[in-house]
Amino acid sequence: MTKERCDTVLPLIDLHLHLPGTVRAETLAELADANGVELPLPAGQLYPRINSDPTEEESTRGPWFPLLRVYELISASLRRREDFARVVFEALEDGQRDSGLCYAELAFSPSVHMQAGVDYTAMTAGISDGFARARDELGVDGRAVAAVNREDTAEVAAEMVETVIAHPCPDVVGIGLDFYELAGLPEKFAEAFRLAGEHGLFRTAHAGEHAPTAETVTTAIDVLGCDRIDHGYQILRSPEIVARCAERGTIFNVAFTTSRRALIDWRRESVAAMVDAGLRVSINSDDPALFPTTLRREMDIAGELMTTVDEAWFVENSIAAAFLDDEAKSRLRATVFGA
Repeated sequence: MTKERCDTVLPLIDLHLHLPGTVRAETLAELADANGVELPLPAGQLYPRINSDPTEEESTRGPWFPLLRVYELISASLRRREDFARVVFEALEDGQRDSGLCYAELAFSPSVHMQAGVDYTAMTAGISDGFARARDELGVDGRAVAAVNREDTAEVAAEMVETVIAHPCPDVVGIGLDFYELAGLPEKFAEAFRLAGEHGLFRTAHAGEHAPTAETVTTAIDVLGCDRIDHGYQILRSPEIVARCAERGTIFNVAFTTSRRALIDWRRESVAAMVDAGLRVSINSDDPALFPTTLRREMDIAGELMTTVDEAWFVENSIAAAFLDDEAKSRLRATVFGA
């Protein structure tokens, strides 16, 4: 870790970015209309009303909509190849404009769309179209992560991974485990992740976010074979697990702004404590279209909180954790830091 702060503003990398959480309100309005999805409010009014746990005072100023309910509406509005292409391109375009983004990994949930009748290959073709356009027009690169919906059964999760394997796409490089952690603990999906590992897919999982235990982190590493961890704040409950992950160099993809209240104090404090404990973290934006943030803002928050490390340290962690081979990581490192 670097003790002296660096004033250089670097190109940034976003590894924890959910595709539904990048969709612009105006884009949702158009796609919902085109695909026959009825929104409970106009999209521009819906987004500011995402609030999964309103206070007593806030409840008098409703209606409010849980994040995952809005995710459902957004996902239902993505049906055609061109829909996926559009939102992928716009996600990278917004990231570049707002934060100097040069590379991102976008998580999408195939089973959610397949259960609605969308063909998997249409999704991935659209995703690849979006990445190709971003590379050509913006000079921004990216990959996709096919995320297991932890509300699915273990069998559905394994079938989804089998679909990914059966229809290889060079832009879909790994699998994840997303949504509310307590809805499906990591061990439930051991078979899905075993299949992914056998076929060379990278693996990550939301762990240590909602479940009040550090054990879900070790389960994600030991049972699921995860290459990195999304969130992971609850690891602080176990100094032994912290020490183990620090020694092995596990990288945690963290984000500060995951609430309409903008910042959760314990999350800020937890990330700082993780760094102080010797853990490696990368900074990410999670759902930047739905909550008031950008990747640059998240990085600036990190800089204010953690003065013992500089921006280059966070970005280097992102490069190390990226789902790329060594040659591609070297090219990405040259893009960020220069030849």
